[in-house]
Amino acid sequence: MGHELSPLQALLVDLDGTLVETAAANHAAYAQALAEEGVQVARADFDAVAAGRNWRQFLPALLGAKAARAPDVAARKAALYGAYMGLTVPNAALIRLIGHFRADGAGKVALVSTASRANIERILGHHGLADLFDLVVSGNDVTRHKPDPEAYHLAAARLGVRPAQCLIFEDSEIGLAAAAAFGAPCLRTLAPAAPPSVVPSSVSD
Repeated sequence: MGHELSPLQALLVDLDGTLVETAAANHAAYAQALAEEGVQVARADFDAVAAGRNWRQFLPALLGAKAARAPDVAARKAALYGAYMGLTVPNAALIRLIGHFRADGAGKVALVSTASRANIERILGHHGLADLFDLVVSGNDVTRHKPDPEAYHLAAARLGVRPAQCLIFEDSEIGLAAAAAFGAPCLRTLAPAAPPSVVPSSVSD
């Protein structure tokens, strides 16, 4: 509401919870990494602090007195994450919409996420989605993470579009706040069906 009408030239799409439902995989990998530090975190507690956020924004608080270990725990989580890709679920409806947008030559598509580039590439590769995007902006590319709109400003600058020419897809309150601060219209997505409640029987380093 309140956005100037302008020809749509770009879709800016969040990853976690929007393009692909990753909450179960994220929790499983973080829970294992945290358990190795003697810290237990329930799924509900994890989701409450982690949704839409980069690890720098929530991991120190989960670690408490061991907050200085946050970079090591994040690295350990990244090493474990690939084993939990089976818990991730792509948003088929959104993927079809992006495909039609690209096929019609309507504009460009960027993935804009707080996740690390390594995690993004792992998820896109697992689901065969890398070719959907003209541009990927990751948490590695910015100094301020959502709800700050820096990542959206960077994506728009690289695509050569203005906020009013973009449509954003987000799922979290943090992401919606970033979209509002950026000044583009935003659609909130619903989570895909939950994945099977199966985790790997063993995880290798």
